[in-house]
Amino acid sequence: MRVHRLLLLVTPFLVCLPGTGLCEGNDAGPPNGNNPPIPEKATAACQTIAAILAAYPALEVRTSEGLVQDLRDRSEGFGCRVLSSGPTSGIAGEVDPADAIRGQLQGEGWKEDIQYAADGPGTTSFAFRKQRVLCMVSGGAHSWIEDGKIFTSERYKLDVGCVPDLEGTTPRR
Repeated sequence: MRVHRLLLLVTPFLVCLPGTGLCEGNDAGPPNGNNPPIPEKATAACQTIAAILAAYPALEVRTSEGLVQDLRDRSEGFGCRVLSSGPTSGIAGEVDPADAIRGQLQGEGWKEDIQYAADGPGTTSFAFRKQRVLCMVSGGAHSWIEDGKIFTSERYKLDVGCVPDLEGTTPRR
């Protein structure tokens, strides 16, 4: 039921998003000032992900174009980013935002590259490939056990980066 409600909230954002300026800001740029073109499909993926995250009232969502660091080898490529953060209490009882992104990408035919998959207590990292675009997601709300009690970070943070995928659309195995 909550996923259905989330999708109902996201759909209007997907329709209204292109003219809203969500991807028009610049948090970072390449060091030489020359901006290589970002494939429209990467920008569209960032817009979709920003719309999903914007459906969570507690999360602040920022988008930008600039250098994106690969989660595996730390190389950098020019792409778009979506950064979100907010109080963990604001998403309690809802579908985890990272899970909502994963479900949307899977539903749109993106293929997960399991070499990027990692889960920790309250956090996750994963990546999807489609039509020569790679989108990487990392973050969550870290949790830990101390003296037998479970604690969770007060802030939920998610970092998403989409870049041109020189390796194609087939995930590495």
